[in-house]
Amino acid sequence: MGIITSRTRENGQLRIDEERCTGCGLCVGVCKDFSLELRNGKAVLSSKSVFGCIGCGQCAAVCPEDAITVSGREFSMDDLLPLDFLKEKADYGSWMSLITRRRSVRDFRDREVDRDTVDRILKAVQLAPVGIPPSDVGVLVLHGTARVREFSWDIINQMKRSRFFFSGWMLFLIRPFLGKEAVELFSSFGAPLLDKLIRARDRDENLLLYDAPLAMYFYSTSYSDPADPIITATYAMLAAESLGLGTCFIGTPHYFLRYGSKKLKAKYGLEGKHPNGIMLIMGYPRYKFRKGIRRSLAGITYMDH
Repeated sequence: MGIITSRTRENGQLRIDEERCTGCGLCVGVCKDFSLELRNGKAVLSSKSVFGCIGCGQCAAVCPEDAITVSGREFSMDDLLPLDFLKEKADYGSWMSLITRRRSVRDFRDREVDRDTVDRILKAVQLAPVGIPPSDVGVLVLHGTARVREFSWDIINQMKRSRFFFSGWMLFLIRPFLGKEAVELFSSFGAPLLDKLIRARDRDENLLLYDAPLAMYFYSTSYSDPADPIITATYAMLAAESLGLGTCFIGTPHYFLRYGSKKLKAKYGLEGKHPNGIMLIMGYPRYKFRKGIRRSLAGITYMDH
């Protein structure tokens, strides 16, 4: 049995074409599970594997002779993408230009995002790394302002039903269980935000997802690394920015989806446990920002030799 995820319980399968293998050892060096070793000048399967093949594909990706085949754990050789057709890699300058210009956008032009752009973003997120393959990240795509608004009202209705959890007396009661910091955050941010969103909804104003023309909710199962949906969503954010869209991460919907009603989850195909998630809204920016903003870090600990 391999490492268990929501999608697989089996090990990947490795096959080595002995005639193609030149014994260069690159696959042995790159495999951190020690599933491969050199023997008599050829790469062979090792008996010292830690977990068994996890289907990451690294060995096949590094092999210059295409001597390795990987299958299983939702991986196939079709998942290996040739790199020789790509342009030169982005340099630091172009990368910094993209992320310096990027701002959190909550005001969008009245322009829908076409399906081709959506598909290009989804294509990019499939390149995101995960803690343990195969990816346990799912994506809920809300395409079109009407669909985004419908989802927003559903979440805010769930907020109304959960409102008493944010009352002063309830926060006082749960303080020993959640801790001082969580209660202070709920009191100073969560409760006021809840009231603001509900009052805006009553005015037919969407301050949750801002009537964005496109939103994607990235979520994962209990088997995945908690960072997986965040990393995947970041790939989507960068892809969207490169395509001329403005973006903004919204964390609030996740908590009300995670603890929401079964009916709400079923409506959006989110049955089961999804402990980690993040929403990304996207659209063509209404305003042009003329300055970038640098954020200070809480601290940097620099340890040298």
